[in-house]
Amino acid sequence: MQGVVPRDAVSLGRRKVGLDDPKRWVFNRMADVYDARPAYPLGLIDALVQLAPGRRVGDLGAGIGHVALPLAQRGFDVSAIEPAQAMLDRLRARASEGRLRVRAIHAAAEAVPLDDGSLDLAVVADALHFLDAELVAKEIARVLAPKGALAIVTCEIGKTPFMRSLVEIIEGAVPRRPRNLEQNLIQVSAITGIRFGTKRRFHDETPVDSDTLERILRSISFIGPAMNPPRFAAFRARVQALPGRPRWARTFTLHAGRRRG
Repeated sequence: MQGVVPRDAVSLGRRKVGLDDPKRWVFNRMADVYDARPAYPLGLIDALVQLAPGRRVGDLGAGIGHVALPLAQRGFDVSAIEPAQAMLDRLRARASEGRLRVRAIHAAAEAVPLDDGSLDLAVVADALHFLDAELVAKEIARVLAPKGALAIVTCEIGKTPFMRSLVEIIEGAVPRRPRNLEQNLIQVSAITGIRFGTKRRFHDETPVDSDTLERILRSISFIGPAMNPPRFAAFRARVQALPGRPRWARTFTLHAGRRRG
């Protein structure tokens, strides 16, 4: 049995967003720069491989395939769920170029068009803060097999000198409230009945040139799509004035657990 939430009316927080209205999905406006983001750390992909009790994996909020494609390369049967059609098109193209078998599905994580118990591993990578945690958790509980595993990956900007300076510029340009991901994780755990074990962290640093750094910044939802050209130009000038060669640094945290049989 598939999810009962209507495909064209998925709740994201208090908003109703139709999948067939691409202008409402901000990630459609970032698909052309999203590939500037470095690949996920190999150790994190290895950890996901070790976590999966079977070959059927669902990547919820798959983007352009930063998790789905490496797992497909390892021989997993991956269903990539992504609501932004432009992102999904790029994922599908990259899978075709690499001759990888990935089932690219235009859908939201809150209404997954997969059968009950059809996944051995569900992955939500750097996407939980965009989702309705309650609806997503109910869908995960439905599609996971009896001994299936759940992996939620959160991401923070690395605490290197360059990134600290960059964060100061970002916060000065676009002040934001901090994410309450811990509450979302508690809610997902309670609804799915999956207890997350010890957190595992993975850090990476990637040297980037100024053009790549700009494209990465444009791929961040509250920066690229949120700024008009003059505002972004002023922001870019401050970033380019930072000393030293830029190194994009991130810390990923893996929250994982397994469903009891």
